[in-house]
Amino acid sequence: MVQIIKTFTNLGLIGHEIHIEADSSLALPTIEIIGLPDMMIKEAKERIRSTFRNCQLPLPARKFILNLAPSDIKKIWTSFDLPMALALLLLIQEGKCRFSEQLKSWLFFGELGLDGSVKRINGLLPCVLSAKKKGRTTFFIPQDNLFELEYIPDITIYPIAHFSQLVDYFSLGKPLNVLSSHKDIYQLQQQPSFDNDFMHIKGQLLAKRALAIAAAGFHNALMVGAPGSGKTMLSKAMQSILPPLDFSEMLEVSQIYSVVGKLNKDLPLITQRPFRQVHHTASRFSIIGGGTSLTPWEVSLAHKGILFFDELTEFPRETLEVLRQPLEERTVHISRVSGSVEYPANFMFIASMNPCKCGYYKDRVKPCRCSASDIKRYQSRISGPLLDRIDIILEIPRENIDKILDYHQGETSDVLRAKVVAARKIQQERFKGLPLHANAQMTAKELQEIVPLDSTCKDFLSQASSALNLSGRVVHRTIKLARTIADMQNVPHIVVQHLAEAMQYRNRTMFIEE
Repeated sequence: MVQIIKTFTNLGLIGHEIHIEADSSLALPTIEIIGLPDMMIKEAKERIRSTFRNCQLPLPARKFILNLAPSDIKKIWTSFDLPMALALLLLIQEGKCRFSEQLKSWLFFGELGLDGSVKRINGLLPCVLSAKKKGRTTFFIPQDNLFELEYIPDITIYPIAHFSQLVDYFSLGKPLNVLSSHKDIYQLQQQPSFDNDFMHIKGQLLAKRALAIAAAGFHNALMVGAPGSGKTMLSKAMQSILPPLDFSEMLEVSQIYSVVGKLNKDLPLITQRPFRQVHHTASRFSIIGGGTSLTPWEVSLAHKGILFFDELTEFPRETLEVLRQPLEERTVHISRVSGSVEYPANFMFIASMNPCKCGYYKDRVKPCRCSASDIKRYQSRISGPLLDRIDIILEIPRENIDKILDYHQGETSDVLRAKVVAARKIQQERFKGLPLHANAQMTAKELQEIVPLDSTCKDFLSQASSALNLSGRVVHRTIKLARTIADMQNVPHIVVQHLAEAMQYRNRTMFIEE
């Protein structure tokens, strides 16, 4: 009689129910695993053999077949070890299982050690959340994964440390530890502490206002200036003014970190918006993700937070070009020989760069040593289409030393964050019932329906577009930015002053045009 044990696997963050079917026949003793498994799953048969041997469970001299259905879904990771071993256990002890009916709705996850221990796995959180949406509520998981599920309501968890616990439970009815109540996720949220605060950055009032607007509308920003002007400090202080994550956003971001194994007992869930700084030696794979396991990386790890590229022009141009699709669609599609997945990548892109190779083009104090062709060649590492996807381009001048040494505190991050949160609440009310959270996420269709412009604003945009040779994408982004400026002032409709300020924040004077 075929025994069936159920589990879940995820492709991207989308979960699929998998039925593990176990059968045996009189043939040469072996274990065959079929159903489109990858190599790490095929290796599970040796872990299963060793587990049975060390748990004093002799396997009969028969051929065992384990089928992972449906067979058209690629199976990766090692979470199938435990359910496959349990399917074999129930097959060889046919008729002794005490929970035949309950097994139809229970799900099992875990990697086995050679001694039968149940080891932690990656990607459990998205599997459990997907299964919960489909009505599954009871999960047998590795004990070392318990920390990431303790905050999920309305589920029952059986943490397993050793396969022998399941043997005793299903064969002898020996009880297991069970967790049926969840912890309050807001216990994890402590008063945020940031290394960089806007009050420590002297001067740069225009940049501070522009970055607060960027945070309020989730707009992308590029800062251009001489070395030491404060570009990196301003960028790192951005995290301190972002609005807090709500519960659904925490789970959404935590699922990505679960897939790459970045959750632990000290960080069971992601409760603050991510800030991911990418070094200019990073490869395209480390930015976009991929590999045989189709793993997400920086653009997805920055989901709902900030992706920061310091020294933007030091990145190879072909590396920067991979950002164009996620910046536009706010998702990333990874296609490899092993399969194709989609991960969310809704991040705020913040970057900084020097205007030229020596760094002092148009500096007010130190003269630039670069020729016009050198400057053009240096700046051409950033393509026009990528610049079009950036809402705010700021010139960051060097402040004089007297202002830097003035220890009088400026506007703090707490004050700026309060303004950002107030503007974001206005946007949430505007987008109620829509899958949007901030102005920058609006499509052209949504922009036309939600943000009407009067004839005066349209005439201004038409004249500015002709004079500055703006693309349609830039015009749309300007309107979104103007809408955020109006939200910061709690004004219901965009006026010309808002569009003019938005235009001011696209300062291309530091770039030598073709």
